[in-house]
Amino acid sequence: MTTYADLLAQTSAHVRDAATALRADRFWTPREALDAIGDYHGLLDAVASHTRRLLWPAQLGRIGLARRRDGIPPVERAAIKLAAGIEALTGEARPHPSQIGGAGTPWARASLSLRAAADLVATHYTGEGRPRTPDAAHTTTATFDAGLADLGYLAQAVLAHEIPLALRAIQAGVPRGVVARQLPGLEHLADVARELMAEMPQRREAPLDALGQVRTQPRTDDPATELTDRMVRLRQATWELMGDQSDALASLRTMAGLGIAIHAYAAAFHGADLSAPDPVAADRGVGALVRHARAWQRLHHALSDFAILAPPMTSIRDDATAAVRLLQELAPMQHPPTPAPFAPTERHVAAVLNGAVQVIADIAVHEGTTFDRLARTGLLFMPARSLPRDLVSERPDLATAHLERRIVHAPETVTGITARLYAEVAAHPIGVSTAAPARRSATASTEARAISMA
Repeated sequence: MTTYADLLAQTSAHVRDAATALRADRFWTPREALDAIGDYHGLLDAVASHTRRLLWPAQLGRIGLARRRDGIPPVERAAIKLAAGIEALTGEARPHPSQIGGAGTPWARASLSLRAAADLVATHYTGEGRPRTPDAAHTTTATFDAGLADLGYLAQAVLAHEIPLALRAIQAGVPRGVVARQLPGLEHLADVARELMAEMPQRREAPLDALGQVRTQPRTDDPATELTDRMVRLRQATWELMGDQSDALASLRTMAGLGIAIHAYAAAFHGADLSAPDPVAADRGVGALVRHARAWQRLHHALSDFAILAPPMTSIRDDATAAVRLLQELAPMQHPPTPAPFAPTERHVAAVLNGAVQVIADIAVHEGTTFDRLARTGLLFMPARSLPRDLVSERPDLATAHLERRIVHAPETVTGITARLYAEVAAHPIGVSTAAPARRSATASTEARAISMA
């Protein structure tokens, strides 16, 4: 079972890999260098997010007269200063832009592991900060102070690579002005990280290290609560798929169907007409939900072209099926649009739907990485008769397979289109661009389809 300590160890290993690459090799293009800087920002953003995740239960534990009398503890003060300083550099975009493009660098892989560790901690606590598991019941504010000190060590290690990264970027041809804006000199943050470490000079083995994955049973007493629990379980399950060596294609297609459903039901709840063409203002509000539902639909159709060689994971299939049932119960398609403000119950449902939209965007990031693994390891197959005609006409081997009705390895041209669709759905709907989606062929229809779950 993966533990909090395992995830932090993975993070440190990826940081070491990134440092080794900086010492041993150069960037060959400015684009490669800028991608690395973006992923470096993403890791710093993950440090800030993780810091706030650990501050949350620690602050709740300190609420009371003692806190008012003694003021903010030094560990907490330094942690807040570190998180705020990082966020001033990396920005407030959610998800962070580095999360959308997949894990192509060691910096990005370190960020994924660190964010997973923060999610793991969150599963052990309720929304009010109370322990949800026996392991969490043994934690105290000192536990989280030790965890914050560990983040100080990690932050210092990451910040130490700012100058080498900047020099490699300049060597690759990135203008000095651009490098100076992205890496402006972060010595002040390194000083804060050292201050955070100094508050816990003798590091003991923290109970946080032993926290493992919570196989939570969804609470079924309330549909909104159950949907939230199921989405959290699905996010964890899809993250595990990234390291699974089995054929995960069926699970990816199951989740693409759920992505359609979440955006379609959320849009219908807000009064959208799902059969109408894309609205003019498709980059915001209900129009963004409709457009994103169609992006998930295109992804589902693209995944349907690949051959399914293994069934979906039972847990993913069951949770996704239950989630669709709960969406139907919470936000039926026949929901009448009302110009008046939502009642309290409807506002709660709207908040749950918005949360599901955010979680499915996080899931898309994990799934994009899994799809990339399947493509790189040659685990994607498809009927030759499903290949685009122009591709078949250019390659005699595919033409022969087409005539013989054989299954072939999916060409890079086709997998690349699907990978770009994953990048599109991984963005939060409000931030999705209005650029025309990539098409399989020039003859593809330009008319918007009515959204369906098929």
